[in-house]
Amino acid sequence: MSRQDPLSLVDLAAQSLLSDEDSIVRALEELPVDLFPTLSIAAFDGGHTKTVTAIVQAWPFPCLRLGSLRDQSITQNLLEAVLDGLELVPTNTACPRRSKLKVLDFTHDFERSNWEECSETSPVPFVITHMLEEPEADQLMPNSREQPQCDREPVEIHTDLFLDGLFGVFHLSGFPSYILQRVEKSHGCLRLCCRTLVINQVPFHSLVEILGVLELEAIRELRLHHRSRFCFQSDLIRFFTQVGQMSNLGNLIMSHIPWDFPADCFSLLSPLGHLQKLHLIFGCLSGQLHKMLSSLQKPLETLVINGCRLTENDITYLSQSIHAARLKELVLCSNNLSETVPGPLEVLLAEVSGTLQHLNLRSCRLKEAQLRALLPALCCCFCLRSLVFFDNVISTSGIMNVLQHLAGLKELKRVQYPVPAECVVYLDEYRWENLNRVELARVHTKLQEMLQALQRADMELTNSTSMA
Repeated sequence: MSRQDPLSLVDLAAQSLLSDEDSIVRALEELPVDLFPTLSIAAFDGGHTKTVTAIVQAWPFPCLRLGSLRDQSITQNLLEAVLDGLELVPTNTACPRRSKLKVLDFTHDFERSNWEECSETSPVPFVITHMLEEPEADQLMPNSREQPQCDREPVEIHTDLFLDGLFGVFHLSGFPSYILQRVEKSHGCLRLCCRTLVINQVPFHSLVEILGVLELEAIRELRLHHRSRFCFQSDLIRFFTQVGQMSNLGNLIMSHIPWDFPADCFSLLSPLGHLQKLHLIFGCLSGQLHKMLSSLQKPLETLVINGCRLTENDITYLSQSIHAARLKELVLCSNNLSETVPGPLEVLLAEVSGTLQHLNLRSCRLKEAQLRALLPALCCCFCLRSLVFFDNVISTSGIMNVLQHLAGLKELKRVQYPVPAECVVYLDEYRWENLNRVELARVHTKLQEMLQALQRADMELTNSTSMA
């Protein structure tokens, strides 16, 4: 017969304290620091909002971790109690203990190394229960009216924000809207520090207002997905001006930007001194890559240019830019590069050969002769770890030739190769049908045997069918 473990003395003490919330403030004055985490867990689990507020006001650690509010949840009342504790000054002078709280963390992997005394036994994450209630509609966005300043050191709220719109319609609700409202009305006592900001189908004029509430220098990763073609250039300029103020931004992903997007807006990103990864997935960059990259003052380590209709001039510019000699990852997939070989693409690969670790040339309309022309440059990429060149029309002998030449690259461990032309009927450079799986399996075995003979059995081979 199974038994539940008996409550520890610490748990019993926490329950005893919570039985009389009116006396909790006096109890917190003498409560040992080590008991705060246990008491806070019990208070949250039991929904004791008054106690939660008092605990926050007397929290003895620099950080209070409450778990991610994207895949977990907290009731409206408890969230209000936490934020009340951050903003309200205790009126009961019987408790002179002042909170040492500097960071309220709603992320799932907060870097504790930033805080020397962050409690190792802070509250456990909450379980999803329900969505937060809708806030007042007229209190969602920031305004330009002057507000009194906070007379004490502000508390930072660390979180990740995921903003979703649909067909150009956007209504801010739930946790994001409530937290933005409270930060705006806190008179500077609260600072909203968003590390990762994911934006999907949100109108630019709404984004400008939301970014006005955030601490822009705290954002480390920005993902922008925007399919709508209806936007005002003035809103774009204001938005990209704000992005340029994200001084610690390290990763920028932009996809499905409007076709008539003015590439000149990219010049507003010149202050981004910490940007290392740039992902571009839209078609309006054709012939204008220089406008995007020339504004960046620091070389990139990762550059993803997917389906951007790159031209010979784009590839030539990239090979001559400050980024070429520092790139570790280069993705040029879904661009027609057939006109860049021989010529610019070979030069580009030669320029990146000293640092490149990952290269993706998927669906670039490269023929067998063009791949052969690239081999001398590829063979100099001694740091290369992975190579992707599937969805290009290549024969079995062509694939074998590539692998034979690259077998000397000891760091190269993963190769994704195209389905050989003999195994399918190609309709065009991208589409094929009537896959002969028996022949494909035979070819795959042949390639593996060849690598084994070359003492490269450590190289992992896959094709587009094995990844499906």
